Formats: sequence, structure tokens, C-alpha cells
Amino acid sequence: MYDAEKHKTIERLVDEFGEKVCLRLGILGKDDNETLFLTKAGMGYLIQVTAADIKTTHEAYAAGYQQGYADASGR
Repeated sequence: MYDAEKHKTIERLVDEFGEKVCLRLGILGKDDNETLFLTKAGMGYLIQVTAADIKTTHEAYAAGYQQGYADASGR
């Protein structure tokens, strides 16, 4: 089944990073038919990084640290 919204999301990530980088980072995956799909890591990236307007590596590291700390401390 074709989902235009998912196609736009995948296309956006490929345009931003390139297909090889998306696959290497696990943001996108390929199924048995070589069709790209959005992974849980990709959805997390879109929700945590893109929606939070994180632009730099420093901001991404800080956000990841804060999330890890919150998870470890049960918050």
C-alpha cells in the first residue's frame, strides 16, 4: 500500500542526509523488495530532533543526555 505522507517523510530524510547515511545510521531501512521504510530510530529522530529544532551536534548530544538521564532516573 502506498502512503503519500510516508513517502514525503522518507524523501525529506534522503534529501537531507542521502540514502547511504540514512541506512548507515538506521534512520531508514530496506525491506526484502529493496523498498525504503522509516525505522523507529528515524521516527525518533523526526520527533526528538527535528520537532525540537535541534541544529547542532552539541544540542543533539545535550538532548540525548537529558533523555538518557530522565530514563535512567525513572522520570
